[in-house]
Amino acid sequence: MPISSPKALLFIALGLLLPLLAGCSGDQASPEEQIRVMLSAGERAVESRSVSAVQAHISEQYQDESGNDGRALARLLTGYFITHQSIHLLMQIGPITLMGADQAETTVFVAVAGQPLEATADLLSLRADLLRFDLKLVNEASQWRVRSARWRRANSQDFLR
Repeated sequence: MPISSPKALLFIALGLLLPLLAGCSGDQASPEEQIRVMLSAGERAVESRSVSAVQAHISEQYQDESGNDGRALARLLTGYFITHQSIHLLMQIGPITLMGADQAETTVFVAVAGQPLEATADLLSLRADLLRFDLKLVNEASQWRVRSARWRRANSQDFLR
């Protein structure tokens, strides 16, 4: 799905928020564990509305289907954060596929709401936007970053898998 609206780009940025804590977790963590920690930290960074965390963890080579780069995502995210004072996420990370030592892919399902989401049951009672992100990750300078992302709308069944 082409990414052209500010809201769509925000959702890509949500998937791109990758404040990597892998360096803090030591060399013992597997790449899969590092990616999961990074994505969970990204969830918290989005909820805290930190544009700098987004920009810091997007690959310099990032490019999406619509030709957006990391700077374009950061600009759109800034606008979204200004207009949405409360952002709450519920995230489910799918299997992580490693392709060599420095590349990986994963699918992440994200529910975005203006109120806290504690469990998948909340998806029915709150009007959350449900999204699927197919992420391509790259390990740059010992930090996992997003090189590209595709998104589409998801449904509640995606969260019940």
